[in-house]
Amino acid sequence: MQDIAHDLRLLADLHATELTRERIQALRAMEFPATNEFPPEIPENLLDELACDFADIYLHGKFHSSPQESVWLDDEELVCQQPMFEVREWYARYGLAVPNWRRMADDHLVNQLLFVAFLLEKATVDNNLQLLAEAARFLDEHLLRWLLPFAHRVAQRCATALYAELAVETAMYVEHTRDLLAETLGVPRLSHEEVEVQLQAQQLAESLPQPVKFYPGVAPSW
Repeated sequence: MQDIAHDLRLLADLHATELTRERIQALRAMEFPATNEFPPEIPENLLDELACDFADIYLHGKFHSSPQESVWLDDEELVCQQPMFEVREWYARYGLAVPNWRRMADDHLVNQLLFVAFLLEKATVDNNLQLLAEAARFLDEHLLRWLLPFAHRVAQRCATALYAELAVETAMYVEHTRDLLAETLGVPRLSHEEVEVQLQAQQLAESLPQPVKFYPGVAPSW
């Protein structure tokens, strides 16, 4: 789990900041991505193409591939909607908060990857299987509900092989992480459809009016 947490932090970093020539050389040394062959000398036009892709994916929304969960789950495809506040509540339970939600919202891909890494690291340090179960539930209720569609859209519309593969590799790695958590916990993983049914049932139960409790002697009787 420590190794997975390290990988998730690396992926989060690649989604968070624009690539420089030095970082590309470091990725080449790590053989990531596996199918992408960088030339020995990184040409300026490649840096420009990567910079354009980064901006179009993460900043401008040109590909309609927002890295924020709210856009994928909100009926009107708006940012900073209910999913963001739900994710924020998850962070708060562990004493965490994003540094600047206006610059990078709570439900941003980067913050969610970092949060899962945090849970896996804490579970390892504390030897706490419950934290692994919490990581699995968070993935089911949030990141895995939209990460594959995000990855597919980026891969179809971006200009560079690196960002196409980064998107797909991230989605596949998170799916693999969820499968490993199911194996470790000994609890079969629900399908995406089963998760949606479960969440809809929870939302319906929460929306129902709660019965008023009567305590004798507290209020005047009839």
